[in-house]
Amino acid sequence: MKTLIALLLALLVSTPLAAQPALTEQAKRDINISRKMINDKRVQALSYNMNFTQEEKDAFWPLYREYRQAMGEVGDERLGVIVDYADHFDTMTDQKARQLLDRSFDEDKKAIKVRQKYVKKFRRILPDTKVVRLMQIEHRIDAMVDLKIAEGVPLME
Repeated sequence: MKTLIALLLALLVSTPLAAQPALTEQAKRDINISRKMINDKRVQALSYNMNFTQEEKDAFWPLYREYRQAMGEVGDERLGVIVDYADHFDTMTDQKARQLLDRSFDEDKKAIKVRQKYVKKFRRILPDTKVVRLMQIEHRIDAMVDLKIAEGVPLME
């Protein structure tokens, strides 16, 4: 089950996987391949929908890569929570369940902070209408990823 969950988690972020000792090397490779595919889809969606001027494009892509790196770090931490869940699935205690839920909320808060930090930076180089469009596209992709992950993670017994 751990490998199934880990593969689904690959959809979380698009940056290299931080060390997760509970994952096999093959699972890590599979996750990184999936992340690359998701990142490519993000770039395609943004390229198609953002209608950048050349000046905006030149400023946007380096900042966007920085943003995805920061979101990737949060995603790696989320991955750690789900791997921990998988490791304890058959032996779950109330204390462990509470800890996992609290960690999950912490990761959600970190993701919001990263988004807020980078929205400020994106506003320096893009009009607000494009910043909103960017966040809408990111949200849509993240929602699809979250749905796929949710489909693969069994409910707690």
